[in-house]
Amino acid sequence: MKIHLLLALPSIAKGLEFPIGITNCGVQSWIQSPPKRAVTMNQGTTEIMLALGLADNMVGTAYLDDNIWSELEAVYKTVPVIAKEYPTIDELLSIKPDFVYASYSSAFATTSVNYTQGLPTEIVGEDGQCDLVTEASLEKDGSHCRAELHEAGIQTYLQKPYCELIEHRPKGGAAETITTLFNEIWDIASIFDVSENARQLVNSIDEHFDQAVAVATKAGPDVPPIKVLWLDSWDDATPYVGACCGSIQAIIEKAGAKHIFDDQGIEEVKTWDSVSWDFITERDPDVIVLVDASWDLADEKIYKLCSNEQTRKLRAVQSRAFLVVPFSASTLGVRIGAVSYNLAEAMAAIIRGEALPSIQFSETSIAAHGGADGSVQAVGKSGVRAFEKLPTWNGTDLNQLCPGSSTPIQIRDDIPLMSTASAEANKKLALGLGLGLGLTSLLLLGFAVVYHNKYKLMGQEVKRLMAEFSVETAVPSKNVEVHDAASVAAKDDESVDA
Repeated sequence: MKIHLLLALPSIAKGLEFPIGITNCGVQSWIQSPPKRAVTMNQGTTEIMLALGLADNMVGTAYLDDNIWSELEAVYKTVPVIAKEYPTIDELLSIKPDFVYASYSSAFATTSVNYTQGLPTEIVGEDGQCDLVTEASLEKDGSHCRAELHEAGIQTYLQKPYCELIEHRPKGGAAETITTLFNEIWDIASIFDVSENARQLVNSIDEHFDQAVAVATKAGPDVPPIKVLWLDSWDDATPYVGACCGSIQAIIEKAGAKHIFDDQGIEEVKTWDSVSWDFITERDPDVIVLVDASWDLADEKIYKLCSNEQTRKLRAVQSRAFLVVPFSASTLGVRIGAVSYNLAEAMAAIIRGEALPSIQFSETSIAAHGGADGSVQAVGKSGVRAFEKLPTWNGTDLNQLCPGSSTPIQIRDDIPLMSTASAEANKKLALGLGLGLGLTSLLLLGFAVVYHNKYKLMGQEVKRLMAEFSVETAVPSKNVEVHDAASVAAKDDESVDA
């Protein structure tokens, strides 16, 4: 199977009948025609739009967490950036959007964007509040304004794992999360009338998940799964970690690993949650995945893990089993299949010493934060990073500070790994070919038996005729010749029987 990462697709119209109805996070809307002035409010949704080939339908984007995925970087540069984080209502309305697409409910909260100051009074009311108030927004004296934006002629869509109300968030593990993502891609494709693009995008993400499963199954059924801590943000007492639900659980599970907090935050359907270091120590992970974000850098987390007397005793710290993932790659979006695949390869490299594939990883030296010395790293196409040499952080050489030693990273030159689905398809093909060859052999054998029997009967008939001829003929010389012909026929008969 050909391995490929996603590319921005051309917009392909499929001619849906409009208007179409969409219900999203409990908010109903009718889309009269494909939006032409869309705005994305978070990186995950920006990358989905770009991967669906919808850059020409976008008039702005906001709140980039880190670098846009390299596969989409060129087309991203064609879309105006209206704000570094969330825009003000004036900035948003100035570009006359007809559709706002966001990853997080905060994008539609009055505590993030001053919607009530820009929307007409007859829509938001004299009290300056929108109708939807959640427990979280009530604590901040805020509300959520999607229904009001719809009334103002601006349609919206919010990713389901981050719906305002818990009852609208999907429950379940990896399968439910992936289904949610694929349904979202189909929804957006329907809204913009690019269904064929959605099919290609879904197939590409699914293929990367197949690749992740194929890597994980190479270890064999008797090898216990690698235990993973997903460390999002540092706190001396209660760090923020990956929880039960959403994209993180899907990424880890598809990579064949065990998420040590897959039972955390189930009731609230949380993607992230706060836990104690004592709880982490009790579960003692094999690998720590460090989220790299501008507000909490991965290198700094390594410094703190190796400096803290409790955390430096963790098995993963002792063996320097650190992997880095960009924050944007950990959110629900087009990258999660590729991240899962690269994570499976990287875990096999640092835990089992397997070589990384050159089609996905390249070795590079990355300059350190706050120091002259860099670190030698293997960087995957999805942004996953594994360390050959730890970096320097604020003048501290982490190779000297951290216990243990790093596992040597090798990168092999090879062909794409066959996915489980492809391997199964090839097995079926081989079985089909084998059955075909077997049937052909049986047919040929059948023909051989038939012709053997016919030849044997012909030989017997020749003997009979020759015998009759010998009785009726009185010429000795002819008799000799006849007996010679009969013996030749008999020998031929014997050789056939043999």
